[in-house]
Amino acid sequence: MKKSIFILSAMLLCSTASNSLFAQAGTTSSGSLTGYDIIKKADEVPEPKTSSSTATITIHSKKGSDRIREVIMKSKDYGDVSKEVIVFTMPKDVSGTGYLMFEYPEDAAGNKKDSDNWLYMPAMKKTRRIASSGSESEGSFMGTDFTYQDMNDRALSKYDYNLLGEEDVDGTACYKVECISKAHTEKDPRYISYIGKEDFILRKCDFYDRQNVLHRILTCSDFTTISGYKSATRMKMENVQTGTWSTIESKNIVYNANDIDDSLFTVAALEKGRIR
Repeated sequence: MKKSIFILSAMLLCSTASNSLFAQAGTTSSGSLTGYDIIKKADEVPEPKTSSSTATITIHSKKGSDRIREVIMKSKDYGDVSKEVIVFTMPKDVSGTGYLMFEYPEDAAGNKKDSDNWLYMPAMKKTRRIASSGSESEGSFMGTDFTYQDMNDRALSKYDYNLLGEEDVDGTACYKVECISKAHTEKDPRYISYIGKEDFILRKCDFYDRQNVLHRILTCSDFTTISGYKSATRMKMENVQTGTWSTIESKNIVYNANDIDDSLFTVAALEKGRIR
């Protein structure tokens, strides 16, 4: 499994956005495809080896006010590890804040090494590790409606899948696939993903809390094709329980560039402010 629905590359590529939602599912009446088959096909959508972009993050409060953040995002797939980094550039009070992630692929048995994650806070001149699971990982990512856990892959072996049927999303016919955490310990242990029938690209994902009440809704929109990769340039995460929402709008997207320095994916690069 290559990418999760909310990992950095998903901010650039909703063509790989559903890849974390893997598990076993039985055959349904919708042809011969199972829930697993659909997610597997989504996982196999080609993706670039490198990606680079800038993005505007809007954080909307329940009182109606907005906070705007500007970020740089870069990623590189090394095969045995995928390295990804986000650095905030504006406004001044968060400029230089960075998040570095190392994601590891699953083995043939479905086992997956936990990701390595670091958060650098320039105001404190300190870098700290962020757990890939547990309560810390379920906290808000930099005040947005995305969580740290949203940024990381989920292991195939931790979920069960069911194909619930089909439904249109913004005029696109989609498969509706349910993912249920086997451990049921996550903040949102149940997901419903809407995967395009023609291109197997994620259009929407509904998250349900431990009481099975709708908690958050992710929508992917404003699709464009860049270097042959169909990409969502806008992602919105809405918390229906609090009335808040956050958007990530990507621009200046470049895929498969040869000039992304390996040394940028290091804690030292974050601390020295090298990622610009």
